[in-house]
Formats: sequence, structure tokens, C-alpha cells
Amino acid sequence: MALIAKNGKSQFDYVEFASDKDVYAMVDAWAASNGYVLKRSEGDARKYQKGSGFLTAPMFLELNRVGAKYSIKSYVRINGFVLHGDVGLAGDGFLVKLPRSIAKKAQNQLFQSLELQPLQ
Repeated sequence: MALIAKNGKSQFDYVEFASDKDVYAMVDAWAASNGYVLKRSEGDARKYQKGSGFLTAPMFLELNRVGAKYSIKSYVRINGFVLHGDVGLAGDGFLVKLPRSIAKKAQNQLFQSLELQPLQ
């Protein structure tokens, strides 16, 4: 399954937007209330993770800002013995359906508060 994900078309969802809100504070509050943990923070880039891969595949949200534009990258990681692959949250498919659904529901709450279109 990791090889299928690694070679798939939709390895992540990516959204760019401009906002005059305190996006970092909003994402931090959303992450805390949805079980996401800040795994890395370097400059304007932050990476949040939910889950460790023990019972469900780990879910990720990466937030970055370049100038006045923000970007959000969302995906679920499939861990194989030797390699791993990432799968976007939007769309249909059988790969990691439950974790994708859980992550999409939570991230669409964030998108709503940021006044962005939900992931389909």
C-alpha cells in the first residue's frame, strides 16, 4: 500500500490563501482542540501531526507563510516496512479511508474558520 501511495497522483492537498487574521494562533487553537501536536517549527513553517501510526495512519497539516500568502498542505502517511507514501485527504479511494476521513473532517473545521473552501 505504501508503494501505491508513493506512486499515486494525489499525495497531498494544497491550499494557498491570503488572510489578515492571526492564522498561526487560529491553527494552534484548532490543533490543540483536535489532537494535533506541533512536530516542527522553523521560521514561518509549522508541521502538525495527529497519531503515530500504531492504530491509525498518522495525519499531517503543514502551515507556511511566504510574504502575505499562507499555504496549507494536508496528507496521511502510510508506513511500510521499507518505504512510506503520502495520500491526500480529498477525493475517494480505498487507501487509508478512515484516517483520511477523520483528518478531512477536522481540517474542514479549520478551513471553515479561515473562510476557505472545504476539502471534498
